[in-house]
Formats: sequence, C-alpha cells, structure tokens
Amino acid sequence: MEGEAYSQENIVDCGYNMDNGYVEVRFLDGNILTIKCEEVEAGLHSTEQSLAKLHKLLDSKPVEYVAMALSGELQAYCDIEADMVKSMFGKIVQGYLKQGYSKAMSEALAREFFRYES
Repeated sequence: MEGEAYSQENIVDCGYNMDNGYVEVRFLDGNILTIKCEEVEAGLHSTEQSLAKLHKLLDSKPVEYVAMALSGELQAYCDIEADMVKSMFGKIVQGYLKQGYSKAMSEALAREFFRYES
C-alpha cells in the first residue's frame, strides 16, 4: 500500500473483529485492507506481556496497530515492552527479597504480578 490515498487521514473506519481475528480498514476511495493479526503476530519475537499490550492496543486503538503493522514497527513495540518488563521484574524481585521472601518465592511472585498486570 503506497501513496497519499492510504494515509491515516483517509481512513473512514477501522475495527478489530475478535471473532475472526482480522482488522479491517476502510478508506475514502472505497478500498478495504484486511489484516489477519495472528499471522502478523506469529512473525514477532514477543512475550506474554508484549502480546497482551498489543491486544489491548488492538482493542482500543486499532488504527495505531495497523499503522505499526504496515510500517514494520510492531517488533520494536514488543521489544520496548519486553525491556520494560525485564527492568521492572528485577525491581519487583528486589522488593520481595527486602520483605524477607526467598529468591525463588520472590521471582514467582514477580511473575504472578506480570501475569495479572497485563
């Protein structure tokens, strides 16, 4: 998809259909772009947390998801999320260690935190 006709300003409607896993984008000129999210995401190196953030973005701001998918920026988005989680994970583990939990228990509690945080 190239050209000014397919810029974000020319989008009439964009929505995610969770029943079939597709995002549909309708443009002013009548063209429709359909993206199968599962196939796009299958090519990404992602974590449970980064996929949860992608799916949250897909539900709330599908135009942004589509823009990143078309520009190839979804991997960078996942990488940033993974880096943030790694950084936060260590801090959370340290917090539990200070509270007197064992290392194994601290790591388990931190994993549990991220499981429900997303």
